[in-house]
Amino acid sequence: MTRSSAPCSTANVADLTPTPTLTRRGWTLSVLAWFLLCLVQAPPLTVADTKHDLVADPWGFLHQVLSPWTDIFPLGQLQNQAYGYLFPHGLFFALLSPLPDWLTQRLWWTLLLTLAFAGTVKLLEATGTGSRTSRLIAAVLYALSPRILTTLGAISSEAWPVALVPWILLPLVRILATDAPPPRRVATAALSSTVAVLCLGAVNAVATAAAVLPALVWWLVAGVGRSGQRRTAWRFMAWWAPAMVLACFWWIGPLLILGRYSPPFTDYIESAGITTHWFSLGEILRGTTSWTPFLSDERQAGAALVSEPVFVAGTLIVALLGLLGLLRLRDSHRTAWLMMLATGLLIFGLAGPFSPVAEDVRSFLDGAGAPLRNLHKFDALVRLPLIVGVAHLLSRVRVPIQRAQWAHPERHRPVVVVLTVGLLLGVVTAPAWSGRLVPVDGYRSVPTYWSEAAAWLNNPENGASASRTMILPRAASARQNWGNTRDEPAQALLDVPWVVRDAVPLVPPEAIRGLDGVQREFDTGTASPTLAAALTQQGVGFLLVRSDLTSAADTPGARLVLRTLRTSPGFTEEASFGDGDIHIFRVGEDAATTAPRTIHVDDLDVVAGGAEVLPRLAAADGAARDRILVGDAAAAGLTGDLAGTPVTVTDTPALREHSFGTVTSPDSAIRAPSDPWRGMNPVRDYPSVGTLTEVRESGGHILASSAADDPTSLDGADTLSSVSAAVDDDPTTAWYPASGSPVNQSLTVSLDEPVQQLRLTAQAQGTSLRLQVTTSREGQTVASTTMQVSVGRETTVSLPPGSADQVELRITGAWGRAGLSEFSLTAPDGTDVTPRRDIVVPPLTDGSSPGRWVLGQEIAEGTMRRTVTVPDGGTEVTVTSADCGVDVLIDGVAVPCGATLALAGGDHEVRSTARWVELRTPASESSTGGSGDRIVVTPTAVNSGRQARLDVDGQSVDLEPVTVNGWQQGWLVPASWSAVASLTDEDLAAAVTVDFPATTTYRAWLAAGLAAALVLLGAWLFLLLSSRGGYQRDRERAPRPTGAVGTATAALAGAAVAWILAGIPGILVAAVTVGALQIPHRWIRGTWIVLVSGGLATVLFTRGPWGAGGLSNSYAGDSLTAQLLLVVCLSAVVAAPRADRAFHQRDTARRAGSSTSE
Repeated sequence: MTRSSAPCSTANVADLTPTPTLTRRGWTLSVLAWFLLCLVQAPPLTVADTKHDLVADPWGFLHQVLSPWTDIFPLGQLQNQAYGYLFPHGLFFALLSPLPDWLTQRLWWTLLLTLAFAGTVKLLEATGTGSRTSRLIAAVLYALSPRILTTLGAISSEAWPVALVPWILLPLVRILATDAPPPRRVATAALSSTVAVLCLGAVNAVATAAAVLPALVWWLVAGVGRSGQRRTAWRFMAWWAPAMVLACFWWIGPLLILGRYSPPFTDYIESAGITTHWFSLGEILRGTTSWTPFLSDERQAGAALVSEPVFVAGTLIVALLGLLGLLRLRDSHRTAWLMMLATGLLIFGLAGPFSPVAEDVRSFLDGAGAPLRNLHKFDALVRLPLIVGVAHLLSRVRVPIQRAQWAHPERHRPVVVVLTVGLLLGVVTAPAWSGRLVPVDGYRSVPTYWSEAAAWLNNPENGASASRTMILPRAASARQNWGNTRDEPAQALLDVPWVVRDAVPLVPPEAIRGLDGVQREFDTGTASPTLAAALTQQGVGFLLVRSDLTSAADTPGARLVLRTLRTSPGFTEEASFGDGDIHIFRVGEDAATTAPRTIHVDDLDVVAGGAEVLPRLAAADGAARDRILVGDAAAAGLTGDLAGTPVTVTDTPALREHSFGTVTSPDSAIRAPSDPWRGMNPVRDYPSVGTLTEVRESGGHILASSAADDPTSLDGADTLSSVSAAVDDDPTTAWYPASGSPVNQSLTVSLDEPVQQLRLTAQAQGTSLRLQVTTSREGQTVASTTMQVSVGRETTVSLPPGSADQVELRITGAWGRAGLSEFSLTAPDGTDVTPRRDIVVPPLTDGSSPGRWVLGQEIAEGTMRRTVTVPDGGTEVTVTSADCGVDVLIDGVAVPCGATLALAGGDHEVRSTARWVELRTPASESSTGGSGDRIVVTPTAVNSGRQARLDVDGQSVDLEPVTVNGWQQGWLVPASWSAVASLTDEDLAAAVTVDFPATTTYRAWLAAGLAAALVLLGAWLFLLLSSRGGYQRDRERAPRPTGAVGTATAALAGAAVAWILAGIPGILVAAVTVGALQIPHRWIRGTWIVLVSGGLATVLFTRGPWGAGGLSNSYAGDSLTAQLLLVVCLSAVVAAPRADRAFHQRDTARRAGSSTSE
């Protein structure tokens, strides 16, 4: 690789020997180059990078994060790691806030890239790796590695720790490369490393830990693991460990507070099945383990790196060059770099697609290990060793300086090599210099109508400050037709409390359910007489309706919302801004408030259900009442106070599968417990205190290969197209397969008992279809036949003779979208043996009696079917519904609105196409009353960290919390307290003070953390300024031969990595590779093995990149062959040097023997 085909003199070739540093001019030019690179990224557009507040209102944001709890944000909530922006991220943007927003972003990116580049150059110099040119190339490859290219423009807070990894490692490498350094130099090195840790910030604690881990590996291997440096290593740790405490102290306390009081939102965001799905060895080596670009093209550079073959090939070739460089590395640091690489491979490989323990690891990551779920943050453990390998390998490249050589590259191999390296560098960095660092949909500025609307709401004269403003319509993220801010534009503009239903609100799950219940009312597009009252009860006094969202925001749009508001009573349009882009509505005549108010326990409606049912109950009652869920009453110890109070029984919560992160069509139809769970999250839906309404199967089980009500499908959930729709006796609904061709999709019907000579009746919907019907018994096929099923009429066939307990209905032909509207199976005697799927409302089990049943289908079902259980003895019920123009069927009998009928004890089926149905018993009018207890409630989400104190007559007492209206924070005031007996409801509410006591600890910890950071910086500066002389790396130590113990340890470690990456096949190919290297043949050498195996793997990955749109049937990452080829490369890197030494020793001995014999 390094030789020309013709001899070249030193006059013809510039020998690029290592130099200590770039010159000052060189560093200046490098900074300028990085700035220019950032400057050409879509100027002058601001992009959605990490946090909108950083560019919109950085000083206000920094002031806001000084409190952990905020009543301003949706429903009141803890701010998720917002303290981590205090330094350096937030401070940087605050100090540069006078500059244009887009320019501040580019300067931040410049700083990040410069640090990544310079740190890598310094680190390579400290290890003596590479030539001056190869170090610069390697540093560029690190600064523009796939990890940084993917995250820089969209979430630079994740790229920032990667940029600082070399700076954390550098002082340790330098001090361990020095023989017997004085204690002061050791202390200076330790503090220098921890100052870099201090600069990491704390936007994400796991990213910070990931940035520190390479230094810890180096300390263990190159320090503690080497007897000559063990003393220095422990001296370093004696300074490093306490200094780390000083560097991280400021965010450890706030993180503990967040962990103590935050809702379990990690259950509702990305699952381990998603975050680790692309952990094949090829992606690990390339550095494309971040899952987001595989699912979204918002991050342009990242999407290109995972889907375009030229970038797949280029990045994998760079990784293979790094492996070749590590193979040829012979200095004393080789073991440390290999151990760092092995650590990274183990972390990624444990959850990889071919790991034998992947399922257990993913279960851990979805449970106790949820904070570690995004393992892609550990990329630096793999990236740095590979970059070192590239620097070492390219140090052999010499750059010809004669013009004649460049004029005839075919005659001069160095010219070809240099051109090839340059081409490769250009390809792998193309996403940067082609302007794709920024995410899509940048914007010049937030339109003025947003600031005008916010100013109107912030104006005290308009009254919005006393209540909460709801932003409509709901949207997963804020992607407007003028640009993408990701965070709500109003977030940095509003001083008044506000709420929006976005992808995953950081509030308790029952509060999200309550928010969803309200949102569904806006989607009807029809008048809702009690909607205004329901919003007032939730503290919502104003609505901000925006019309500038795009479909990419995952939103139903504003049209239906505006129609609902303009036809419903209680809403007054107060103002509009822009060209109808924003409308502001006032809610109700009585002003809503977020201040505490008092309610009476005796007036509470006790509800068996979830918080999402409250708008339905308001509609049924004609007014909004305060309610308490059965589970919340029990948790607060109010069971005795409410004993005998009739319970409102609802069909909520229901067993559904929810697609977390989406807001349009996110819920499946109601499921049976045995139905497959197609999502990857650790929970199916937002948990609720209520008992689940679910499908009760009888007579057998029906399993679909797929169903259109699957919320994880591309088109979202169509709840009219579930498995139950094929057996619900409703011709308007049908089972449809998930999006895509219906051919080869199937329903498998398992019967409780085998039946002879079945008859099948079926009816299609959409288009006619052809079914292949296969019967089987105990897993053995009995017979098969085909039938043509038409739309709109039933088709009946007798299935081939034979006893069967399972029938498969497989679609083998269809002309367009086709589904099964209905099917049934009958025995020869005419008995219907079709499995039933009845939706059963759970009966009360605590001894209380139902006062009424309120059943609904806010999530459309076509015909609502519910089975309710009437207690023994029976009862009379009066039937009403949302639409009295249609009858309600009870046990198949039509019952008009307002009619009363007697129901015997036991199960009864209720059917209706109305949105809700109420069955009211005479007991609903009764109430035990008399407790006199009161509750002070605020329309904010419950949180165990909030406390209320009652101050009366100079006495203070802490109140016990209770949840009201499904999610609102309340505190119980017993009537037995004589001090409150004379207080009116208004006076009682005014006497209660609500706070978040952990705020004091939070701020004290931040202050102490600031002091600790200043102590660290002061000590570091003192040692740095008082130290004499600069750093000088001592003479390189020759690597020592590995002993028997070391060889055995390396073999075990290599086998463990191979097993983790590819299981038993991985161990086998690793063993074969190591064995082959023992063969004394010039072509069976490590270099050739890496080139051949790596080349074949590159071909596979280039031919099978992740497909456009997130789908590919030939994705190479799923190929065990590609995985094993790269395991071969890794095995060669580890084993080849030892095999090469043995080969050379045998060759030398052979030559010596030959010369002696002569």
